[in-house]
Amino acid sequence: MEKIEIYSSKKKTFLLLIGSFLFVVIGICMFMDAENLNTFRLRSPILIKGIGIISVLFFGLCFSLSIKQLIKNKLFLIIDKNGINVNPEKNSSEFIKWNNIEGFSELKIQSQKMVLIKINNPDYWIENEKNLIRKKLTQFNFTNYGSPFCLSAVSMQINHAELMKVLNQNLKKYKN
Repeated sequence: MEKIEIYSSKKKTFLLLIGSFLFVVIGICMFMDAENLNTFRLRSPILIKGIGIISVLFFGLCFSLSIKQLIKNKLFLIIDKNGINVNPEKNSSEFIKWNNIEGFSELKIQSQKMVLIKINNPDYWIENEKNLIRKKLTQFNFTNYGSPFCLSAVSMQINHAELMKVLNQNLKKYKN
C-alpha cells in the first residue's frame, strides 16, 4: 500500500520566522521612537505607536507559531489508496474517499495558487463540520469557489505543480 504523507516545509517556516522577527523589531522601534518617526503621512505619534503595537502583537504571534512549527513537523495531508485526509492532525473526519472526489482544479488568488478538491457531496461536509469557525470557512469556500476544500502548498514541502500532479495521478489510480 502506497501512502503519501505531506509535511510542513522547514525552509518556508524558517523564512517566516526571520520575517516575523524583523517586523517585531521594527514594531518595537516604532513604539519606542514614535516622536522622531513623523513623516508627511504619519504625523501623529499615537498612530505610530498604535501601528508599532499591532505589528508586535501580530508578528509576535507569527513568530511563536513558526517556532512551534519548526520544532514539530506538522502533517498537512495524507494520500493513500482509500482517499485523502486533509489536515489529519486536527480532524480525522476530513477523510475524503476517492469515489467522492470528482477532480481537482486550480484557483489563483492574486499570485497565490490553490488546489480545489471538487467533491460530489459538498453539503455533507459542510453540515458535518462541528467547529463553527471551520464550518463558516467551508461554507465560504463552497459559496465563492465551488468546493469546501481548498489546499495551498505555500507551507508544504511540495510545490503547487507537484501537489496537483500527485493528486491527479492518485485520483486516476484509485478511483473505481
